[in-house]
Amino acid sequence: MALTTLANVKAFKNITVDDHDSELTRLIPTVDNFIAEYCGRTFEQATVTEYHSTTWGQRVLLLRRPPIVSITSLYDDAVRVYGVDTLLASTSYVIDDANAGIVRLDGTSFGQGLRNVKAVYVGGFSTIPSILEQAAIELIWLARDKGDQALLGLRSKSIADGSVSYLDNQWPSGINAILDLYRFEPVGA
Repeated sequence: MALTTLANVKAFKNITVDDHDSELTRLIPTVDNFIAEYCGRTFEQATVTEYHSTTWGQRVLLLRRPPIVSITSLYDDAVRVYGVDTLLASTSYVIDDANAGIVRLDGTSFGQGLRNVKAVYVGGFSTIPSILEQAAIELIWLARDKGDQALLGLRSKSIADGSVSYLDNQWPSGINAILDLYRFEPVGA
């Protein structure tokens, strides 16, 4: 699912002709990919399987595709077989904060291991938040007006030696603030 549609991109500027539809259509996935990379996450709702390494006494797990809709299964298995004997009962954990992706064990803690926790869950947005869609629309127009390299902050390129100079975040600060709301930052990052 794209963050926005061609119709919404055109409506933002009250455009009714199709003169630039192919260019705008090309920019939609470019901006989608850029936002996903900047935010370090995928937004579309799907069933996801993740593996996490935990330490003794750890009671909280941060899933990577919030918001969490439901948890199908949660395993804690140091040998990474994830058999029925390592399946945690659904009564042993809670979704503590669905929007942040936080799952908390209730009365117990995870064991220590490398990729010892397997989480299967439904996460992501079934409908893209309007503020995130608006940021995508504005970035599409920025790319259209300044060239898609503006998304990367491209300042100059030298043909002779192949050097490229970049500027950081060359989009309006309001867009930066919106994207930062959806940025996935794992603990310890």
